[in-house]
Amino acid sequence: ESPPVAAAPARSERRATPAPEPEGPVRITRGELKVQPALARAFELLEADDLAGAARSYDQVLRGDPKNTDALVGMAAIALRQGDPRSAEGWYAKALEADPKDINAQAGLINLRGQADPQAAESRLKSLLAMQPESPTLNFALGNLYAGQRRWQEAQLAFFNAHTADPSNPDYLFNLAASLDHMHLQKVALDYYKAALVASNTRRPGFSTDQVKARIVELQP
Repeated sequence: ESPPVAAAPARSERRATPAPEPEGPVRITRGELKVQPALARAFELLEADDLAGAARSYDQVLRGDPKNTDALVGMAAIALRQGDPRSAEGWYAKALEADPKDINAQAGLINLRGQADPQAAESRLKSLLAMQPESPTLNFALGNLYAGQRRWQEAQLAFFNAHTADPSNPDYLFNLAASLDHMHLQKVALDYYKAALVASNTRRPGFSTDQVKARIVELQP
């Protein structure tokens, strides 16, 4: 059985939901749509797993806009991929100072602190979800919390909700498959593993594609 992806994806929820504006990081000022090239570049580099390049681009954004939450959350994502949760927590905290309502920062911080106090983390996530029940980031964070406690049925529902809100996210598909796998629903899990593998071709996954391919072979009838 494949373990779920533990960390929340770096992709900002603000870019995960289709919108009439062009895709990419934007700031709207006085009705004008302004794209920040350095922020867009940072996100592209992060998706390509060029952590050093992404950090330079995010730093460029932060020099001009120290409270840019997309850049702060991006720096947290880089720290997590480098195995430095303490630094990630600091970046998330800075993002919340800039915008206390930032969903990505809230979910990231709860994910990091959830192991120390899972009951408090669950309560906080449920409170946030009561206000934004369709948030893929919050549902994914709740699913990860449940998975850490091996509460697979509840984890599966949370991952399904995240997937419903953002169907092309490979990590949501993979974690949904993994939770179904742990529930011994291998036939359904197999379909979602395959879908996760397809989705990983267009969006960088947080899981090993080789691991998924091996599990698919094991589950093939």
